[in-house]
Amino acid sequence: MNYKLIAVDIDDTLLNRKKEITPLTKAALTEAQKNGVKVVVASGRLPYGVRPFARELDVMSYGGYYMGFNGGAIINSRGELIAKTYLDSKYIKPVYDALGPYNVTTMVHKGDMIYADRKVNDYTHIESDVIGLDLNLVDDIADFVDWSLYKFLICGVPEELKELEKQLLNLFGNELDIYLSAPWFLEVMPKGINKGIGVERICEDMGITMSEVVAFGDSFNDLPMIKSVGMGIAMGNAEPELKAVAAMVTDDCDSDGIAKALRTLGIVM
Repeated sequence: MNYKLIAVDIDDTLLNRKKEITPLTKAALTEAQKNGVKVVVASGRLPYGVRPFARELDVMSYGGYYMGFNGGAIINSRGELIAKTYLDSKYIKPVYDALGPYNVTTMVHKGDMIYADRKVNDYTHIESDVIGLDLNLVDDIADFVDWSLYKFLICGVPEELKELEKQLLNLFGNELDIYLSAPWFLEVMPKGINKGIGVERICEDMGITMSEVVAFGDSFNDLPMIKSVGMGIAMGNAEPELKAVAAMVTDDCDSDGIAKALRTLGIVM
């Protein structure tokens, strides 16, 4: 198959557990781009937190893309926002009210800023620490937000988030997409917005088909992307549910799984 696009998740996929792109993985993705294959860096992070890795891989110079908010925001090689989808404001208060009984922190994003309510727990600072942005605490997220949101990010103890996911799906599952992106992160997204749809929009922009795409991921928010492309590849450290639907399982993020899979597919030497 002549693949034309490679989509890569960031955490525990493109990055190893030291939060680095290994030299072998970087070299393989660079070689693929030199061979004419575009790359999209696809993440649930806000675009500010995706951009440095797109730059490290020189994605924009080769005509690639990067994707934030699980496909809610897509930026092309010219720095143009070619797709954006917001959470309907009518859901902000009812979703936030539903979180009241739970010991979870609710986070929202505005530009390059992260805001959270004051229900701080052991997982509250993970996103801000990883991305390198300050976390600004406010009293009431629902009252504070006066702009268009891409998503709610909810963080807390994994066991409690699993129960909360069930509760939110019962309440809003027909109207919103709700899923774990890490054991300690629960995402509340506009219905039908996910990495798979994001890659589909990029394919339309490129004039290619989804069958011409290779995608790599490890977590639940990668499922739509892995299931919908021509070659969906789960990392060796991926969730079992992702491995079950992937066309291939490669080595883990600490063992250059991306580079090895690209060699197996003949995309790089």
